[in-house]
Amino acid sequence: MADTFEQAQARVLALNSDELPFVYQAAPYGIQAVWKYADVKWAAITAAGTIDSSYELRVTLDPAESQWEFDETDTQSESRIRSTGGGGFSIGGSTSTFKGRESKKSFSFGVGSAARTTDRQGTHDGFTYGYSFTTDEIKQPLIAALEQGGWEAKKKGLFGKLFGG
Repeated sequence: MADTFEQAQARVLALNSDELPFVYQAAPYGIQAVWKYADVKWAAITAAGTIDSSYELRVTLDPAESQWEFDETDTQSESRIRSTGGGGFSIGGSTSTFKGRESKKSFSFGVGSAARTTDRQGTHDGFTYGYSFTTDEIKQPLIAALEQGGWEAKKKGLFGKLFGG
């Protein structure tokens, strides 16, 4: 027999650890996992900028069927100011948001005259910054915990229900 809704939530919440860069939280629909994987402010001799990136995984639990489904959001923003030479400067920025299912791996590294990164362990100052991110790191333990509790992924669409995909 599968775990109840509350037992499934508790099983996933037990995965939380101060060593993890993300956190699992109980939500009315099931579970929310949040990872702010880039929070960087940097400066160099002729430029400065910020990088902010976060990932949210919403897991809707269906207790009647003992099934779950994912809703993912990945948001990234970047801003910068830099010298263009001759006394001029330019300011730029970008923001993007992705919603849907994704499998992603990301890595970044930079060097400047000053850099500040913030994560769950605090704020770190230095001359370099970097981050790495993979959706598997946040999804796989959650999936394993739910499957251990007798839950399974919700099959979507007619063909998914017919052929188990």
